[in-house]
Amino acid sequence: MKKLVPCSCFAPVPFEYDEEIDLKKTPEVANRIFEGTFMSVKCPKCGKELHPEFNFTIKHEDKKIDILFVPERERDDYLRGKSRYQFKKVSRIVIGFPELQEKLKIVNEGLDDLVVETVKYYMLSKIEADNKPENEVRCYFDHLDEKSNLIFQIHGLKQDEVGFLAIPKSFYDVARVKMLAYKRMEPFSLFLTPPYVSVLRISRVYEDIQEEGTDGQADKPADSTDEK
Repeated sequence: MKKLVPCSCFAPVPFEYDEEIDLKKTPEVANRIFEGTFMSVKCPKCGKELHPEFNFTIKHEDKKIDILFVPERERDDYLRGKSRYQFKKVSRIVIGFPELQEKLKIVNEGLDDLVVETVKYYMLSKIEADNKPENEVRCYFDHLDEKSNLIFQIHGLKQDEVGFLAIPKSFYDVARVKMLAYKRMEPFSLFLTPPYVSVLRISRVYEDIQEEGTDGQADKPADSTDEK
């Protein structure tokens, strides 16, 4: 896919990317995603490095990865049920690169993303109860340490700072049992239902939110409105 990306110097920057990525054939792409160099291009006029976001799918048959990437700028539309990606038939949808990085890290560590999101629900509930933050707090799984603790990045608790929180593997194991028992009950069912498995689904409230399939626009399959 070829696009023209606008730069702040007003130069249109040519940008080309693949709409479908097979990590089994191109494993180096995962490293570029983790490093933050994937989907980047330098403006030939001013030299500024740009980081455009366009939708694409990323797969790995052996690891059962089947993810649709949705640009961060379209988060609100998706959560309102008004996204053109609403009915894409994929295993998972992620919104923005931090979520994509997180999903790939979860797969690499052999964890269950539904359980990780359940852990994050309890984490965020405690953070909000103890700190009453003014801004939206987000947390992302980062890695397992040498003791198998789950290490999470915490964004938004302090301005321009990223914190790290270690959660014992035993808590993950307890959350797995709870997730299996309660994933059909609110609030767990609201964020553990694929394809968009994310506790962020319950962190924002919209007055105009619509259920999938109840609006004429939302009823249209996403395939009919893909960028070409």
